[in-house]
Amino acid sequence: MSKVVVVTGANGGMGRATCEVFKANGYIVVGTDKSPASGSESDHYFQGDVTDEKMWQEISNFINEKYGQLSSLINIAGRNYLANVDEADLSQWRNMMEVNVLGMVAAIKHMTPLLKKNNAASIVNMSSISGYIGSIGYAAYCTTKGAIDSLTKSLALELAPEIRVNAIAPGWIETPFTVEGLEKSADPIAYRKEVEAMHALNRVGTPDEIARSIFWMADGATFMTGSVVIVDGGYMIKN
Repeated sequence: MSKVVVVTGANGGMGRATCEVFKANGYIVVGTDKSPASGSESDHYFQGDVTDEKMWQEISNFINEKYGQLSSLINIAGRNYLANVDEADLSQWRNMMEVNVLGMVAAIKHMTPLLKKNNAASIVNMSSISGYIGSIGYAAYCTTKGAIDSLTKSLALELAPEIRVNAIAPGWIETPFTVEGLEKSADPIAYRKEVEAMHALNRVGTPDEIARSIFWMADGATFMTGSVVIVDGGYMIKN
């Protein structure tokens, strides 16, 4: 039986790295992202909005007809929004919740029947240490990550014992997402050095390091469910 994984946000930094790791370990990768497939590491690719249930139904039908089951769902797709609360655009907040949380719910809703056809299925959700520590100007982002942690724990109970549900909470990772945040500072070079020094390992992480952690949670950690695993290079313990 083929091992099949669905990866959302497949064209992002961590999404591509995750697709690469699963492919290297013999998985068939079904990727989805809002951007075109150029450069994607997926075997099959669906372009669309992660909140679009019609797209998820198409993905479900495709996987069911071609493979008959699904091994893992990796929910990486997400976005950010920077604004202090007194300048908050509520439409941006609503879209943050839709993309970061409801998009995850849509994916899980439509992939669960396929996952239940596998006897060792798993879901890994993308959280963040921001859900624990908060961050000035990023309240919307932090709020969605806190919601993801609660969603993960609730669905771990709801979908047990057939499907394991866990989340990964990265710290600073070298992706376009992170670089954008660094470049918004007054002195990006100085700020990067400051950020690196905040970590016990004295550096930010790489997408591949997160991807390998995700693979372990999905494929190897067979007695773990309902956990949110922090992978942050010692940021939390140092700060």
